[in-house]
Amino acid sequence: MNFTAVFAALVAFAVTQVSANASIVSEYDALGATDQGALHNCLNNYRTNNWDGMDCGGRGWFKGSHKYKNPTNCWDACAGLIVQAIDRGATSVECDDQEGGAKCWMGYH
Repeated sequence: MNFTAVFAALVAFAVTQVSANASIVSEYDALGATDQGALHNCLNNYRTNNWDGMDCGGRGWFKGSHKYKNPTNCWDACAGLIVQAIDRGATSVECDDQEGGAKCWMGYH
């Protein structure tokens, strides 16, 4: 299986994992190109990363929470929406997921 096929399968999986409570709360498509392939790879690698930020694909990534279960659950809720924003050329995006009194947020700028 080649890299493209694996990547396409991961993206398809991510899109199916969107939580009903997750939503894009901000998205900007400022002037300047984004490397969509790099951002997709960054997102896939960010699934199991901790809550701290990282620089990847020319953007600063963030993930945080208030009383939320764990960062992997946040990724599962928001990844599909962030994939869609990347595909639209977003230069900055934030997704929030609300689960009862718990909230997480993640994205890049």
